[in-house]
Amino acid sequence: MTKEKIYKSFLEDPLLTENNYINPEKVEGLRFHESTEVKLLEIIKIAIVGNIDEESESITVRKINQKLNRPDYDY
Repeated sequence: MTKEKIYKSFLEDPLLTENNYINPEKVEGLRFHESTEVKLLEIIKIAIVGNIDEESESITVRKINQKLNRPDYDY
């Protein structure tokens, strides 16, 4: 499976729209390489890349923690 297909399968999960992480109209146009500004979706992308690239779990966890601890704005 490609990164794009895996990402699309996550986007099809109704919990994303039910919990207002993203609206259904936006889901249709999202692509793997585009930034969403939704931390949950960006974390999913990091996990997908880590899995596809077969990087160690500790590296993927470190990248996820860095993303989660980053402020939502730039200085």
